[in-house]
Amino acid sequence: MGMPALNISFTDGELETLRIRARAEGRSMTAFAHDVIVDSSARAAHDALVMGAAEHVMSLSRDLLKRLADR
Repeated sequence: MGMPALNISFTDGELETLRIRARAEGRSMTAFAHDVIVDSSARAAHDALVMGAAEHVMSLSRDLLKRLADR
């Protein structure tokens, strides 16, 4: 049995852009589109973790930063 699939609609222009980029990288359009989607999702997840960590650090250092600002 094959892997689950996702059917995505593109405009003619979007599909042509996808075809050009995939060809430039020597890859199939399916492989190129798959990797772009997976990479984008991974980046978004990473960005969310970084923002969460930054908010945590800011909450921990809020009092210290306020005291330094009041000097």
